[in-house]
Order: sequence, then C-alpha cells, then structure tokens
Amino acid sequence: MINALALAIVVAANVGGQLLFKVAAEQVTGETGLVGMMVRLIAVPAMWGAVILYGITILAWVWVLRTTPLSVAYSVVALVFVFVPLLAVWLFKEPVTLQFALGTALIAAGVLLVQLQAR
Repeated sequence: MINALALAIVVAANVGGQLLFKVAAEQVTGETGLVGMMVRLIAVPAMWGAVILYGITILAWVWVLRTTPLSVAYSVVALVFVFVPLLAVWLFKEPVTLQFALGTALIAAGVLLVQLQAR
C-alpha cells in the first residue's frame, strides 16, 4: 500500500514538475542565449517549484524501487505521458488531434496490461 502511494507521488510530482517547467519556460521566452535564460530562471518561482517536485520524485522513486521490479514500476511512470499532455491541452490550450487521442489511449491501455500481468 505504501509503495502504491509512493508510486502515485512519483507520477504526480513528475506531472507537476513538467507543467511548472512549461510555466517557467513561458516566462523566459524573450531570452536568446542559454546563460541569460539560466540567470533569469533563478528568479522564476515556477522553476524552483519544478526542481522541488523533481527532488520529491527522485526520493519516492528510490523508495518504490526498493521492493518493486523496475519493469512493473516504470510502466506506471508512463502515465506521465498521459497526464501531462491532457493537462497541457486543458491548461495551455494545446491542440488535440485524433492521433494524440489514440496515442494517449494506447499508452494508458499498455500501462493497464502490464499492471494486470504483474498481479
């Protein structure tokens, strides 16, 4: 049960981090140089939030891997490839295509199949 919670934290923190990286990126779009962008990112709260969430992801991931096979745990992390694009559509008004919808559904189905096999 604790591993399931830790795995959910891995996915949620990863998703949150990706969304915050996008928010941070939108705040430095005027920068043309890498160094200038890095300097500006230091002052962007969304960037720090993303880094903190990635730190949480790392700790929860190591916790999960202590007792869960990598092949099983990693398939759950693929849900990040479902949640991030779906939330990007909602939050950032990114476009949805038929290919996008089918691809997202196939990823979710693949995660389900691996998890069913693992039980």
